[in-house]
Amino acid sequence: MNMNALMAAQQMFPYFDMLNGPTFEKLVKDFWVRAEVYDLEAAKTEELLAVTKDPSLRGKTRKEMGLEPFRHTEIRSSVMGIPITITEEVIAKACRVAPTGRFLWNVRRSHPLLDSYQGVVLKGNSSTKLVDIDCHHRMLLKFMTECFFQKGGGSDQPSADHKLVLYFLAAFDKINIVKYLMHHLCWAVREGIRGKRKQIPCGRLLSEIFTQGKLLETLRRNNLASDKTLRSRTGKMINDKTLQNMKIIKKFSPNEKDLKESTDQTKLMKDFPPIFKEKNPEVLNELISGFVKESGNIIVDDDTPNVFQMKSLFKSEGRGLLLMLVQKPLVLRPRSLRKTRLKHPILTTALLQSPKGKEEKENPLRPKKKGPRK
Repeated sequence: MNMNALMAAQQMFPYFDMLNGPTFEKLVKDFWVRAEVYDLEAAKTEELLAVTKDPSLRGKTRKEMGLEPFRHTEIRSSVMGIPITITEEVIAKACRVAPTGRFLWNVRRSHPLLDSYQGVVLKGNSSTKLVDIDCHHRMLLKFMTECFFQKGGGSDQPSADHKLVLYFLAAFDKINIVKYLMHHLCWAVREGIRGKRKQIPCGRLLSEIFTQGKLLETLRRNNLASDKTLRSRTGKMINDKTLQNMKIIKKFSPNEKDLKESTDQTKLMKDFPPIFKEKNPEVLNELISGFVKESGNIIVDDDTPNVFQMKSLFKSEGRGLLLMLVQKPLVLRPRSLRKTRLKHPILTTALLQSPKGKEEKENPLRPKKKGPRK
């Protein structure tokens, strides 16, 4: 099976190369529990709050209100007390891809391109099961659901939006992976705040952003960037056994020339966009020192959602086989949120559920449940 042509059309090879690297689990968790989406709706709410505090600001521009101009959607959070902002520009640079291509979302079931999906992927038969489609399209579906839109459980049937993405991939039509990743991250942040999602997607991508944004460099100056402190991990490789489990091939034969897992950090880019506004090293050190004194640690172990662990690009040498990556959630046992020393309103909704085993106090006003009839 050769996926070179399909992936070359997407120009994603640098993106998959980037994924073969370490994921800093604690930094990702520390970022996620404070993350929120700053979009146009949030900007209007910010203006409304300013007018509520000072009615004389009604009808004035954001600049006259003393607010920064709204340019684009951002994901805002903080790590070790340092405010961090992630934009599409930051994601594009970290992925090493151009922010161009097709992007469609919230499409209706009557969208005409869904007929094209049925013709290309399902071969014109709407009753075709996904396990029976072409093996190349099955691999594309695996890349899409486990690399771009990590679900962490739920239905195996793709939505109308995901069907269009699969159609674009199968039809050699370039997608805007930057917009899709940004949209998915924003969706996951909102779902986490509502308490409907307990997984963190794109852990390796976030770790690469922290590296290129020189967050790790700042932590090293404070002796807080060791592998043990950050809990550095790497994903497992996808090899022929993956195809064997999918029943695409019959025999699994490992090769010594296959790509190995990498724990090395990528080289810093000179033109990487900044992820935090404060550039004074002394101010950054003070922010970190104040955070450590207040919390005592980077983050409390196992009190946050699961981080998707990335598996890296695998290329089988000499056999014409190109496989990609997969992300799987780390299985963690949640502890009580009351033990968390970090104080943030998102913690009450974005973290895991409270532990089981606590008995509820009896309410004398509540009628007792009747036992089964004899």
